[in-house]
Amino acid sequence: MSDPDVEQPALSIVDNSQKLRTLLLPSEFLKNFGQALETIFHKLKYLRLLDLSSSTIQVLPSSIEELKLLRYLDLSRTEIKDLGNLVNLQNLELDDMFWFKSSTLPPRIGKKWHILPGTLHISKLENAENAEEAKLNEKEGVHKLVLEWSNRDANPHDLSDEERLLADLKPHSALKELQIFNYLGNSFPHWMTNGQLRNLVGISLKGCSNCRILSLGELPHLNELYIKGMLELEKWENGDYNSLCRLKISNCPKLRELPKFIPNLRVMKIKKCSSLKALPVTAFLMFLILVDNPVLENWNEAMLQLISINDRRQQVVQQRLSFISLLEMKVIGCPKLQDLPTNFAPQKLEISGCPLFSTLVIPERSRRLQHLALSSCHDETLVKAIPKIAKILVALSGEGSMRSLTSLKLLSIQGCSKLVKFQDEELPPALECLLIGSCSSLLSLGTFGTLKSFHSLKDLYIEDCPLLQSFPEDGLPNSLQHLLIQNCPLLTKQCGNEDEQGPEWEKISHIPDLEIDFIKAPPLPKEKNKAWYRVFIRGGGLKGNEAAESSALA
Repeated sequence: MSDPDVEQPALSIVDNSQKLRTLLLPSEFLKNFGQALETIFHKLKYLRLLDLSSSTIQVLPSSIEELKLLRYLDLSRTEIKDLGNLVNLQNLELDDMFWFKSSTLPPRIGKKWHILPGTLHISKLENAENAEEAKLNEKEGVHKLVLEWSNRDANPHDLSDEERLLADLKPHSALKELQIFNYLGNSFPHWMTNGQLRNLVGISLKGCSNCRILSLGELPHLNELYIKGMLELEKWENGDYNSLCRLKISNCPKLRELPKFIPNLRVMKIKKCSSLKALPVTAFLMFLILVDNPVLENWNEAMLQLISINDRRQQVVQQRLSFISLLEMKVIGCPKLQDLPTNFAPQKLEISGCPLFSTLVIPERSRRLQHLALSSCHDETLVKAIPKIAKILVALSGEGSMRSLTSLKLLSIQGCSKLVKFQDEELPPALECLLIGSCSSLLSLGTFGTLKSFHSLKDLYIEDCPLLQSFPEDGLPNSLQHLLIQNCPLLTKQCGNEDEQGPEWEKISHIPDLEIDFIKAPPLPKEKNKAWYRVFIRGGGLKGNEAAESSALA
């Protein structure tokens, strides 16, 4: 709708659709409802969603109280000054709103949001004045609060005003979730640091780039904490974080210190924290991602004594290894880490750019390993050590076997320049997908029994292995459904094609889906948190629990 006058179209809708539940009137221009709002509020009794954004409205007529079923109201980009009596409203959208003209917060925001929980998102806070008039500390019905400043350069003269503004926006103690974006004050207000918001379940801090110390006080129900782009943050102080289950920290280059102990943490992701040397001690960690942390060197692995009370009110002391619950780990670009934790038994393990690693999973804890991905192994220390289980990848001298990895389903080996040959009967028996790429010295996939007997193998991907020129003598398994060969000129020549068959063609002719040196399509944009090996996986991908475990790390 391009005409800014929407009065007549709105009245026409009222006359013909009195049981309407959703009313949207999009327009490129500032909308003028004229006298239509009174009619809308009187007659459309069933409205649940109403969009009044980008309109000339400044005051909601008192007749809006007649919309007893209204749950969602969008007043973004308006000059609204009074929100009236919004009894049952759950969600109020105020993005990019009125402050560029009115520069005040409507004092009646959420006044009667006590019946149903709601979300309040306030943006463009750099233009706000008289924030204390909003009296957010009286709005018990606001359960999620988003406070957002525009992304801008800091002005030293405005920092004290910014700190005062945030202090005036103190929410009610019943608040469950707090998000603060692009706040440039040097410190957070007392209502954030002294544990006043004891019902908080989630906190997100993004772009709060001038705060040096983070102190959150006692938050007994805090379940999730996300910190991103706090460029000056140096220390997150100890506190009561016994309920914290999910922690994600990224792009905090000066962060040196985390709380010493976070007992119930289940998911932890730390990325681009270039001053952090040690992780917190945890007891029940299940998913861990570490990416581009150049000085991280200490896992803080420990034997813990956990004290609990049983049904008879007796004290029970339990010993527990700190990483024993870990199911999935990704470690990328952490060159100072000496090795993996000693005692953990992962199902999925991905390692790239960690040159000091010399061992992986100890044999007795390796049996549930299903997915293993190694990349950028610049020397032979890591690739020789799927510890004692196998000295794989360098013509192994028959010392041990990967066949003890009875649960391993996906093995991906990338950028391992020392890999020369797979030993016969070396690979895990349950393997379903094998990916080999950028192994410049690879000459042989084995001579006999390396692949043929693997009745579970469905997908084989071989890329950028210029010296490889043949498959094992006894060929490939009948279970193989998909074979990709890319940038392996000698092997491609030996295979040939259906019209000009080479000496290796007979070994691959039974495979339904062959892709041999096809022309690649332009690469898709990179997606966040995708493991590098997943770009190879076609078709069904991960299934069931495996997919669920992967999503926890996203």
